[in-house]
Amino acid sequence: MQKLLALILTLSIVYSIDPSMVQLSTEKMDELSQSNLGKFILEMAQTHAEMRGPLDDLVTAIGDLENELTAELQQLEDDFTRSTNQHQVTQENLDINIGQTEINIFNEKDFIDAILLPSIDQTNAKIERLNGFMNDNRDALSRETLARQNQHQAYLDRVSEHQGAISAVDEALQLINSLINGNVAFSEKATIHQAVKRVNSKIQKTSTIHPLVEALLQLTQNFADQGQAQKIRDLLQDTRNQLVSSLNQENTDEQQIQETWEARQKTLNTEYQEFKRSVLEATYVLAAYQNKLKSTQEALTQNELDLQNYNDSLQQDKDAQAQEIQIYNELKAQYQIQLQTTRNAKEFVNSAEFSTVIRNKLNSGGI
Repeated sequence: MQKLLALILTLSIVYSIDPSMVQLSTEKMDELSQSNLGKFILEMAQTHAEMRGPLDDLVTAIGDLENELTAELQQLEDDFTRSTNQHQVTQENLDINIGQTEINIFNEKDFIDAILLPSIDQTNAKIERLNGFMNDNRDALSRETLARQNQHQAYLDRVSEHQGAISAVDEALQLINSLINGNVAFSEKATIHQAVKRVNSKIQKTSTIHPLVEALLQLTQNFADQGQAQKIRDLLQDTRNQLVSSLNQENTDEQQIQETWEARQKTLNTEYQEFKRSVLEATYVLAAYQNKLKSTQEALTQNELDLQNYNDSLQQDKDAQAQEIQIYNELKAQYQIQLQTTRNAKEFVNSAEFSTVIRNKLNSGGI
């Protein structure tokens, strides 16, 4: 401030020759002294005058300052343009990433809800049904196996009955033939009746042969001649033939039943193996769906995290850009003020009154 007052005093002395010039110069100095840069220029002018330097050097120094400020302002503009372009590229890339990530998130959620979860539920239901089929199959096998065992045992019982009946008929035939051939007296005919009774005990009442055996019982209970004996023998022989035929039919039926049962067993076991294979396939498919669900959920989580990071980065870049714009505007305003001050000073120093007075004083040893 003291230097500024000294400069004003010096300039006032210099301009004492022309009051109007003093007033004009004082206004210019007041205008310049409103800024630090203006004060600096005035101080520089004072120092320059005190050192009796050439006035052209002062004009050159102010011009250099103007050029430096202009270059710095241009550099500020260039830096701001580059920064703005970089922010634009960064924000455009982030917008692209955000859009693609949002699409990925939508597709992954849709894939999970529309495909994976329903497929997992359907596959679980399929496995449950197949396991039910397998249990039913084994139950059927156990149930039918037991029924077949009982059926076979009934067959064995019937075979035993037939064989016992045939044996009893053979015994009765042997006795009746002995009676007819005279080897046994009619007085022993009761043994034949007992033999027929044994045959009757071997034959079930539901058998088609039972009525014939009942007739034999009645006939052998009391017969007295060879004619009746021969008739009894014929009936016994017919009974035996029917018993053998019935036994053969039992064996044939049993063979067919056994073949049918073996085919049924094969069918049940084939169905069971097919169900088991289907369960293994469904289990494999289920594992694949579950693995895909896990990887998709992991990808979804990562995409959601990426989306948050992209949004945060975008907001941070926008905040940084806003701060840079504010700084840029403030700096630009300062540079413009400094440039205008420098130009005002340059215009003042280059004015005729300033140049004439300063040169005269410098030449006369004033100031």
